[in-house]
Amino acid sequence: MEKITLSVDQRQESGKGPSRRLRASGKIPAVFYGKKTDPLKLAIDLHEFKKQYDQSGSNPLFELRIKGDKVPRRTAILKQRQVNPINSGLVHLDFVEVFMDEELQVTVPLEFHGKAIGVEQGGTFQPAVKELIVSCLPDKIPAVIEVDISGLTIGHSLHVKDIPLPPGVKVAQDETLAVATILAPKAEEEAEAAEAPGAETAS
Repeated sequence: MEKITLSVDQRQESGKGPSRRLRASGKIPAVFYGKKTDPLKLAIDLHEFKKQYDQSGSNPLFELRIKGDKVPRRTAILKQRQVNPINSGLVHLDFVEVFMDEELQVTVPLEFHGKAIGVEQGGTFQPAVKELIVSCLPDKIPAVIEVDISGLTIGHSLHVKDIPLPPGVKVAQDETLAVATILAPKAEEEAEAAEAPGAETAS
């Protein structure tokens, strides 16, 4: 599990004007909150955040060293990134506190590996979901979940329950959900449709 350490300032002001001035100075407004602490308004160096975050995998843990806070180090995950729709620049960050002995739910990306038997037979690989919701301790959060599709044949699907998970990680969503399918070749589908009862057109 990757951990990003950030030294951050507390901020007193809020609103559009102070936030614009903060961004103009090279920082970004953020908030830190949790079930055991009052929300804290933060100011984070944008360059330092992007440098570390862009080099990390998905769902990294953050160690926030908040200047002036009574707790010297806070462990958190990034709950939300607000992005400017025009230039894709970061405008706000939301951090939520986590505790190393308490499980949490996170969304982890899926990585599909292998060449399915059904693809070699002429079918088409069709992913249905790209992420999986899991429950685990913070230090067990996987960066990705690898999915082997090599055994899939035409017309068959892989379901959530079929995916092996790392130790200490549990599924936190419907296990019958289809994750990927091998579609039949289009020509075969059209032929089957033409042969189906009621498929004839009236003359």
